[in-house]
Amino acid sequence: MTFELERITSSPVINAERTILCSLGVSALMCLSAPFFLNTDKVTTGILLCAGTITAGLFGVSAQISESKQKIYRALEEADLKSLKQTLQGEAAYDYVTTAIAAKRRVADFVNRLPVQERPRWIAEYGLQGLVTLPEPPARQLPPRPGIPNPDIADIDEESVQSVINPGALQVLQAFAANYSEYIRLDAAWLNELCDAASNQDMTKRSNHHFYLSGGTQSGKSTLAGIIINKIAAKSQAPAIVIGSDPKDEVTRWLCKFTRKFDGMKTLSSWITFATSQIDKQKARVAAVGGDCHGVPELFLAQDEVDSVYGGGKGLPGMVDTDTAKDLQGFWNYIIKFTAGLKGHGVFMGQSPLSGETGFSRPSLKNVCFIATGQTSSYILEHPQDFVNVKKEILEMLRQACELLDKAGIRYALVIPTRGNPFVALIPEFDIKGMEQKQDKDKTDFKSATPTQNNPHQHVDWYEEIRKWATELGRKPQYQELKQKWQELTGQELNEKGVTLLQEFLGYPDN
Repeated sequence: MTFELERITSSPVINAERTILCSLGVSALMCLSAPFFLNTDKVTTGILLCAGTITAGLFGVSAQISESKQKIYRALEEADLKSLKQTLQGEAAYDYVTTAIAAKRRVADFVNRLPVQERPRWIAEYGLQGLVTLPEPPARQLPPRPGIPNPDIADIDEESVQSVINPGALQVLQAFAANYSEYIRLDAAWLNELCDAASNQDMTKRSNHHFYLSGGTQSGKSTLAGIIINKIAAKSQAPAIVIGSDPKDEVTRWLCKFTRKFDGMKTLSSWITFATSQIDKQKARVAAVGGDCHGVPELFLAQDEVDSVYGGGKGLPGMVDTDTAKDLQGFWNYIIKFTAGLKGHGVFMGQSPLSGETGFSRPSLKNVCFIATGQTSSYILEHPQDFVNVKKEILEMLRQACELLDKAGIRYALVIPTRGNPFVALIPEFDIKGMEQKQDKDKTDFKSATPTQNNPHQHVDWYEEIRKWATELGRKPQYQELKQKWQELTGQELNEKGVTLLQEFLGYPDN
């Protein structure tokens, strides 16, 4: 042992000292007690007492000297005992692990002799990945993916490539998918199915009206949101209206083209006001066609960074105040509860799935198609009570699938539709550069902003509206007032030339 040599070296010295101490102690006792038991004269008695006193003194001094050595020896004994204990524990752990490995390999050998269709079940139950042989999965062929035919929203080539880098993980997932086809989706069709359900023109058959995409930074939330918006907008009976709030000041690379987008934290209040007015206009369109929504465009209201701007009801210090955060919460829940029957779609993105951090009420989340990307899926499956309601067997299988995908480095999502079973699905890889829709950054001049009969979005004579406003104002409107009023009415911002032309049209030439 580690301290055995030192202990053995010290042992003879300690034993010799103990012998000397015992001898001195006995001698002192005998010398001091002899006069009481023997008939001695005074001289002899004095000699014995003196010898006993000296011997007792030597005993005391020797005992003090020996005490420190005794402590060192005891410390060596304790250290040696601890070292022995650790060695024995290590040996026991080694024996336990090797025995467990050997047992698992014996189980794997047995499972390998079972019919192939039974093996996936035992692989999942006993964790035999890599030990049990499975048949090679058939070569996967993706069907051709048509582009989106609506040029008013997006003109994209949606070729997707599945990125699977771990054949062993894929084998197990293929086996899971074969036995649980409703819960494991290795194809790319799941995204189409979600969007088809959200865009069905028979409103009684619609589901997945709204979407909440939850995941970490750079997990693909905005990419998926853009794809979802484009797919649903492609089936819109009139050019879709896409309005969004991007608090990150245009950092996000969106794949959809916005009718109007509010960038930055400071525009959140304006976003709520404008989006609410668009919902009111959508109500008017639905009422005009008798309430069946035939011919009404799809209306998208997209909000990025939900949990950041809400901040658990406190907002974001220095950027989003508490009142704005609460207004946003009320607005989001209003979208979810009251716009589904208006062909309205709330598309929300955030990092946290928790109601307390996002502001979504639990009843509202039941009406949202929930898509959790990456490890956010694992969190939800570890705390399923607020999100999924499936049997323990299915829950455990979904957990194992997520664990396999995490280890293999494959991008995936846990999808919880508003109707149907939750499932784990692979996220296709998209050509983002080829699909990205560039937003119009140039300011609009008056002529390009002019409403025409060819533009189905325009049903109001904005000239007459602006003229009425100027008349009610009772004076010549200032340059900035005119520019702001036009933007409030039309949602478009005029450049300097546009404001000048508008002033001339109203009979207020700019001096």
